[in-house]
Amino acid sequence: MKNIIHIELRKLVKSPAFWIILGLYTLSLVTVLSGTESFINHVVENARKNSPIPIPSFSLYAFPYVWHNMTYVAGFLKFLLACLVILFITNEYTYRTIRQNIINGMSRTSYFGSKVISLALLSLFTSFILVMNSLILGFAVTEEITLMLILDKVFFVGVYFLEVFAFLSFAFMAATLLQKAGLAIIVFTIYVLIAEPILAFRLPEEIAWYLPMKSIGRMIDIPNTALMKLFGVNFRETVEWIDMLMVVAYSSIFLFFSYLKIRKSDI
Repeated sequence: MKNIIHIELRKLVKSPAFWIILGLYTLSLVTVLSGTESFINHVVENARKNSPIPIPSFSLYAFPYVWHNMTYVAGFLKFLLACLVILFITNEYTYRTIRQNIINGMSRTSYFGSKVISLALLSLFTSFILVMNSLILGFAVTEEITLMLILDKVFFVGVYFLEVFAFLSFAFMAATLLQKAGLAIIVFTIYVLIAEPILAFRLPEEIAWYLPMKSIGRMIDIPNTALMKLFGVNFRETVEWIDMLMVVAYSSIFLFFSYLKIRKSDI
């Protein structure tokens, strides 16, 4: 296992494209998380001038709500990580790295396992960046801080990890099945941004509810800020177990089809 992880990490470290895309993602994530409150408050301030009713000020970064708010916002940026996964996986086929690994004695199962570990490490990395950013912002704006306050709602970070891992597993499946970077990114993008939303709109709600991207995105609902409550809008402030189980099931399905392709394809 250690040898497999070492081989995988060595591939990543030696890839300039990997570091460039990961750096852009990290910079984008930190910038968006740190600037969201300023942007929303600017919009609210402009709306307050023309509003017949008082609009309250609120902070997205105060504990414990920072965990729900930041995981929800960060979820919109996972697409860049998915593109990174697609490029990294398809390069294995383009440059015959997978064939060389098999020739050198790595089994197909071990190769598949190394990619799953990579997905988990990327998901863990983005979760770590989110946690550090949220802690800094939370300590900066929260007036009275207690350990209970900090830990309340921190479970959203674990749910965010699952959300990212499931999304990357879908990208992994697209890359493994199609094996061409451009084609895989196009198909992946069309399905996520166009095809499934159209399906969700046309299908009955009780069927659309089970669609994979809809299930992944549903785990972390829109945060219930003071602004939302002002207009009488209420969203879930917890995570349903059924949603988590569905996402785990979808992750398993994505990885299963990827494994079958790796086991049976001519490399």
